[in-house]
Amino acid sequence: MDISIKVVGLSGLYVKAAGRLDLDNAVEYGAKIKDLIEDSDDVINDVTLDFSEITFISSFGLKVVLELYKQLKEQEGTLRLKDVSEQIMSSFKMVGFDKFLIFE
Repeated sequence: MDISIKVVGLSGLYVKAAGRLDLDNAVEYGAKIKDLIEDSDDVINDVTLDFSEITFISSFGLKVVLELYKQLKEQEGTLRLKDVSEQIMSSFKMVGFDKFLIFE
């Protein structure tokens, strides 16, 4: 899985990945983002996950997104998901994530 992460301003991250967010890739995806949030000298409280090239999300991928959401919420931060396909959006809706996540 290709993952690129850009720092935006003093408190933001923009994460773009391509491929499947499943058991094989979700651990690396989540760990890279969490490590940047925790290791940053500045407080990271605004994260955008670009889903334009994500082709599939498994329950494990959903778990990683939920963990990121909780981590940011504890820091009074925001998690945004950008360009989510209809297929992947149906997964978020099925588990009720559309009730609290921000989709752009």
